[in-house]
Amino acid sequence: MTEWLTSETGAAGSSVHDAHRPWAIYLMFGLYGLQQGMLGPAMPFVRAELNFDLRAVGLHFAAYALGLASIRLPYRWLRHRRLPTGIGQISILSVIAASGLFAIARALPITLLAGALMGISGGLLMTTGQAKLGARYRERAAARLVEAHVAAGLCVLGGALLISGSTSLGWSWRAAPIAVAVAALLLAALPFAAYRRDEPGVHAADMSTPASDTANFPRMLQFSLWALVILAIAAEWGVGFWGAEYLKVSVTGSAATAAALMTVYFGGTVCGRLASSYLLRAMQPLTLLVAITLGAVVAFAALHAVHSIGTAACVMAALGVCLGNFFPLILGATMHAAPDASASLSARASQAVGIALLATPLLLGMLSEEIGIQASFTTLITYPLLMLPLLSILRAHIKADHRDTTNGDPAQ
Repeated sequence: MTEWLTSETGAAGSSVHDAHRPWAIYLMFGLYGLQQGMLGPAMPFVRAELNFDLRAVGLHFAAYALGLASIRLPYRWLRHRRLPTGIGQISILSVIAASGLFAIARALPITLLAGALMGISGGLLMTTGQAKLGARYRERAAARLVEAHVAAGLCVLGGALLISGSTSLGWSWRAAPIAVAVAALLLAALPFAAYRRDEPGVHAADMSTPASDTANFPRMLQFSLWALVILAIAAEWGVGFWGAEYLKVSVTGSAATAAALMTVYFGGTVCGRLASSYLLRAMQPLTLLVAITLGAVVAFAALHAVHSIGTAACVMAALGVCLGNFFPLILGATMHAAPDASASLSARASQAVGIALLATPLLLGMLSEEIGIQASFTTLITYPLLMLPLLSILRAHIKADHRDTTNGDPAQ
């Protein structure tokens, strides 16, 4: 606990930030993952208790994604306000409202509202945490972003365990969102400076006029960030949403075995992020991102060629390693190119995640109805392929920024 407090002091210099991991910020990502991981496993119990049909269940995931996609609006509003506390603490408190409402909701409009609020509160946590890491570590933020998403990934599993644990004990599923709300309350009460005081880069420079979010980084960089995140999340969650169905049809013939293979995939995402946090000590984030993008192309191609369960498990693990690293490395590489725009980059990236989560399962499902799950799943290989030319745009901007810095002119 003492180490946490030491590492979170706002007055500490960059050397202290480098010496200690920002555990308080990682806990924000953990809370985000805990709430997100609870929603899906809770829906069968919500459906049974409140007599929802499958269409209503799907609307809850859409509401969550819409809340996440709208995150730029509340985050931008908060950035331009003089607040009595930090945006970090506000984002944690918003989880209490969202999960608390979900715990007491007993009608479809209220559960949908709770789903949307969970998306907004989760987006606030992720966006604020990413902005804080970018403001602290600037060009060196990539490794910390990867570590933060390791915490989020592990706690997604924790959210599912909350549902399964509470129901297996004979309690209501509502115990899980109550537990998440209590965890958020305890986190908000901790005396961490990271929650109650924001880094200078998190707030807008001019509080009186809402400055453009695009002022600190070029339009082409904005486009490449948006496109890369949407393609990356579409690939990662295309596998996440439809991988079990594809594996059941193409490889295993068993839903239970397909689900087990998906566990290997999600385990690969966490292990891959852990490995990347160490590799980034010796590699630039963009170099590693290009390597795992090429690896994802190879893994997708291999998946369509395998028919044995053992080989499929190896390929799914490799696919998880690659796809799970996409988002934090994209954001880290972009922050390396524009370190003064971490708050705007974080908000735009989180918004793109929401858009991708909203569109991907719907579009892939519609395509599966037309051409079948096997054919539609093969289209996922196009996403990492489309990322490669966008990565060249990002590389060109980083090189230009490096030349400007070498010549003594700050990059705009």
